[in-house]
Amino acid sequence: MTETLKQDQVIRILIVDDNPSDRVLIIRELQQQFPRLEAQEIRDQESFDRAMAANAFNLVITDYQIRWNNGLEVLRMVKARYPYCPVIMFTNTGSEEIAVEAMKTGLDDYVLKEPSRRVRLSAAVQVALERSARERQAAKLEIRLQSLLNQLRVGVFRANAQGQLLECNPSFLELLGYDSLSQAQAENSLDLQARYAQLSQLPPPQRDDWEVRLRRSDGSFVWTLISTTLNRFDSETVLDGLIEDISSRKQAELEVQRLNLSLEQRVQERTAQLAAANQALEEFAYSVSHDLREPLRAIQGFSSLLLEETSQQLDNRSLGHLQRILESSRYADRLIQDLLTYSQLSRVDVPVQPLNLTALVMEVAEQLQPQIQQRQAVVNLLEPLGEVLANRTILMQVLTNLLTNALKFVPLDVVPQITIKAEILAGSVKLWVEDNGIGINSEAQSRIFNVFERLHGSESYPGTGIGLAIVRKGVERMGGQVGVESQLGEGSRFWIQLPSVEET
Repeated sequence: MTETLKQDQVIRILIVDDNPSDRVLIIRELQQQFPRLEAQEIRDQESFDRAMAANAFNLVITDYQIRWNNGLEVLRMVKARYPYCPVIMFTNTGSEEIAVEAMKTGLDDYVLKEPSRRVRLSAAVQVALERSARERQAAKLEIRLQSLLNQLRVGVFRANAQGQLLECNPSFLELLGYDSLSQAQAENSLDLQARYAQLSQLPPPQRDDWEVRLRRSDGSFVWTLISTTLNRFDSETVLDGLIEDISSRKQAELEVQRLNLSLEQRVQERTAQLAAANQALEEFAYSVSHDLREPLRAIQGFSSLLLEETSQQLDNRSLGHLQRILESSRYADRLIQDLLTYSQLSRVDVPVQPLNLTALVMEVAEQLQPQIQQRQAVVNLLEPLGEVLANRTILMQVLTNLLTNALKFVPLDVVPQITIKAEILAGSVKLWVEDNGIGINSEAQSRIFNVFERLHGSESYPGTGIGLAIVRKGVERMGGQVGVESQLGEGSRFWIQLPSVEET
């Protein structure tokens, strides 16, 4: 038997009827609707058996009253062997009771041989063939779906409102370790009656998913994902469900959780160790820097005293040595002071307050007036500079270092030109300190804010190499950022960006 019905398909029909005239009538009637009709006339049991064995027909038309049997038995034999093969009874010898019994047995249609009724035969055949094709296709899809579910080891089940299991597939029984549907019903591990009641309270679509750890019949446990929905079936609302083994996924999730907890604990431990090490290092640096200043002050004091008392008695060479000792001790003292400042920036609290940048810059410029006058520098202040949230002491140190660098890193034969201006941004102020100095090459710009990072010898441009590191540390502690734009021989544009007062 072919599996689908197409427009140009050959239609093969068994005609089971003792009356030759009726067989001719059936063939003539059907040929009008099905031009490629192939009819096989069945006259006795032997020809019927051969046709059944050959399985070369799409539909059976049978009379009820035949010499060697009757239409009901023909119907039963066809349906028993080929459940999806349509059978139509075309008769004048039946009764209403026979028609009802035949329809219950699976008859597709019942057509009387009366002249006014026989015209229905072609339409009945067409409808029966199309319905049969749909049923076979649905059956194939169901078999394919069931096979796929079994391969995926997904359990399928159906239950009624009382929680009674109506049917299930083998994967359902295997997953829960049951031998039969009755055993699964007796165990009632899913509590389907309660699940049905919960779903019935939901608005359409009445469906839900939940994960649950179930005990199998052998005492072992399995994690499952259960998906359920309420459907109408034969005028009854039933609970349809899928159950899947998710033990591997759950195990992986638990392992990830365990690893996350372990990682978090290790991070906390390492963070605490690092914080303790940093604290110890800062305290050590502060202590060493503080203690070193005492012997340096002694060296400076005795060196100054020797210069005053013996300057007339020493030759030029000895006098130069003594002056270098004094200058080196002063440099070491400045270095230690800068280290103390840098160390304190990491240790002390940094309270902030609204500060007027114009007033602060003018105060710093006033303190640096001797250096400004010495270099005959020109300082241009472009107002307004705005207000920022910052720590006064730290910001003063930052501005002092930036202006000192702008004065220092300018060739001696060039008059320093310094411009101070600001950009008022959304939520912040960006302050620029621009100079006409020697500039910085692009490769070095990412390093100049590091501790002890010097681009020039102290004999050319004196300093400790910590000034810009203090600038960066101080600005970052106040919640800001720092940067530079520069090219060799074309000056530098240093900037600091701090939160504005409006942000609060």
